[in-house]
Amino acid sequence: MNNSIIEIKRKDLPFKSFLTTFECILKEPEMDEQIKKVIDKYGDRQKYKTNIKAQMTEWRMWHEPGFKKLADIILDISKKISLAKYNIEINPNLKNLWGVKYKSEEIALSHNHWPSIWSFVYYINAPKGAPGLFFPEIGEQGGERNIEPGLLLFFEGHIKHAVRSAKFKDYRYVVSGNIKEAYKLNEV
Repeated sequence: MNNSIIEIKRKDLPFKSFLTTFECILKEPEMDEQIKKVIDKYGDRQKYKTNIKAQMTEWRMWHEPGFKKLADIILDISKKISLAKYNIEINPNLKNLWGVKYKSEEIALSHNHWPSIWSFVYYINAPKGAPGLFFPEIGEQGGERNIEPGLLLFFEGHIKHAVRSAKFKDYRYVVSGNIKEAYKLNEV
């Protein structure tokens, strides 16, 4: 990971009580290009059988070019946001990390990633009109985050989320995944 400072913003969104997201903008064009090439190379490995109804890679991509650098950034940020939200130091581990290439009108069904501590999505690009992550419990009035290139968005793993259908040109590339606590065998 480079030594640049990443500004992480906390946002408490209305949600029966509160939905807290953390977000930052990454400016890593070389990493982004590497990830896009890998996503294109892998093609569709999940055959639209998951909640994501778009081209999706394998589940564990952290060994691939670009994904490794992003994984390091994600693990570092997950420590910081756990401390900010819960005042708890965690030893984070990636449960999974995958890439997606959405075409116009492709979706992700509403789902969550419980029991993951944190889930995240990284928007490599943001074609005009492409949908962002939608949080159904917030409702139509503010439940969708507008996307921009380089947006890395974290939210708690139990929160339902989806991607709604929208028409746009080109492809929307994203990387998503989940964080869990890395326990040691002898811990209680």
